Amino acid sequence: MFCLFLFLSCECEKLDYIRALRNSDIAFEGIVLEISNNIAILKVINPIKQAKDSIYTVYNQNECPFNFIENRIYRVFLKAKDGRCFTNNCMGNSSVEDNDDYRDYSE
Repeated sequence: MFCLFLFLSCECEKLDYIRALRNSDIAFEGIVLEISNNIAILKVINPIKQAKDSIYTVYNQNECPFNFIENRIYRVFLKAKDGRCFTNNCMGNSSVEDNDDYRDYSE
């Protein structure tokens, strides 16, 4: 028996930092505390743009979800709508632990 699996993947242009910042409503570096059903809870370590809360519930859009991993630090770019924050894989999110420009802002 031959099985063919077709996976639909999202295709988008990955935004560089400047474009991601310009296109987002909220941006910060934060650690993922919990992930459940395409929802990630992140604690802000370094606010970048309009990040006024210390904890954000982030709704990962189903069409092109960003793959968060618990206990990792990310630079996150969000859109705000109806009191909720949304992101996806095309918004320029990245793991800052892998970047040379990562700085530890913890106390």
